[in-house]
Amino acid sequence: MPASGPKSLTAGHIANFQTGPKIICRIRRIVIGWNRAGDRVTFWANLYCGKCDMCQAGQEQLCREVNGTNYIGFVCNGAYAEYYVGKASNAYLLPDAVSDVAAGCIDPLMVAYHAIHRSGIRLHDRVLVVGSGIIGQMLGELAKKAGASYVAMSKVSDVKTRRAREIGIFDDYFDGNDPQRARVLQEASHGGFDIAFEAVGASSALAACVDGVRPGGKIVMIGNSIDPEIPFAMNRAVLQEMTLIGSVSCTRKEFEETIDLIAGGMIAPEKYVTEVLPLEGLQHALERQIDPNDPMVKFVVKP
Repeated sequence: MPASGPKSLTAGHIANFQTGPKIICRIRRIVIGWNRAGDRVTFWANLYCGKCDMCQAGQEQLCREVNGTNYIGFVCNGAYAEYYVGKASNAYLLPDAVSDVAAGCIDPLMVAYHAIHRSGIRLHDRVLVVGSGIIGQMLGELAKKAGASYVAMSKVSDVKTRRAREIGIFDDYFDGNDPQRARVLQEASHGGFDIAFEAVGASSALAACVDGVRPGGKIVMIGNSIDPEIPFAMNRAVLQEMTLIGSVSCTRKEFEETIDLIAGGMIAPEKYVTEVLPLEGLQHALERQIDPNDPMVKFVVKP
């Protein structure tokens, strides 16, 4: 649960992680709202105001002041430092059942968890995940746990699917570059997927979702595009009454629930971590993220 009262707190022994400014640290200075120095906490990166209509409605991810960009590490310094000072209201106590490595996976897990909620998934739904990164892989697991009867992945490379295949969540893998992609996806899903998750942020990935869903199906868009605008087959979406759903970050309640998912054993995110590195390996690890031939899915830095 988040602390309340003080404007900020000082934390030390920072461990920063791959996807977003996920901060795991121990309290060095006792502040109101925390039991003792040494508590392990994680920070939610969303710098929501708590006062606007969206925040008051429990939709902090849509805060008027955040607008998709007001996050730790984007508009202010992140936690690649010995100490980090942040709002106590953004700090959450980590249960003993959540390891440091598992806590480093909270950020991608919360994104996937929120997207699952946004999708309105039902028992026996057929689900397509477009994208092979950690969020895409977590989406597959959460979809199965939510009752999906068939979960498949569309990917353009097998480089990052090794870990997913080892875990065994996905029922099928499809080549996103296949010229017959639409026919293959429709046949494999017996008429189209009920839900497709776009977890890349590219026009080709969105096109794969359009190819894969059934008439009346849903496409949940999670990926962020480098380009502000991308081509889209609007007529197909209109004529087949597809529902397009945007999904960003999560609510404050969902952030708390994500921690509970791990603490309660519902999901063990450590299995997605391909490497745990010392602080000295951080720069090289960051450079490896942009290498399309690197099989790294998720790395955690532990000083």
